Amino acid sequence: MPAKHSIDDNNQLIITTWSGEATDSVLVESMKEYQQNIRSNPLYSSYNEILDFRNIVDIKLSTAGMVKLGRIATETDNSGAKTKLAIIVNSNFTFVLARIYITYRNLSPKAKKIIHVFKTEAEGIKWINNDS
Repeated sequence: MPAKHSIDDNNQLIITTWSGEATDSVLVESMKEYQQNIRSNPLYSSYNEILDFRNIVDIKLSTAGMVKLGRIATETDNSGAKTKLAIIVNSNFTFVLARIYITYRNLSPKAKKIIHVFKTEAEGIKWINNDS
């Protein structure tokens, strides 16, 4: 899989690094696997997340794919915990796609996560670590 997950228990943080190609089918399958194997685990329900897309080589993502991803992603949002997701990108194109994804994701009534997009890892980590 092009998504690699690491869990930092000390900082209550899940870091997902994506490499290779990102297509609707690969992203949806990766999201389902992540939800089932990691996010649905009660130990990680209050962990913040970093999604690093800087090593992506190609994106083929449709509007329907983004809607589906957003719907799947909200299934494990924890209404009892204020959690954050920092999406790290390195191009204007992926920045815009990430903002569109956030919009579709937030249309779900189950959406509880606070999400921002950053062009540097340092900015994303700083925001994740800020309690406000």
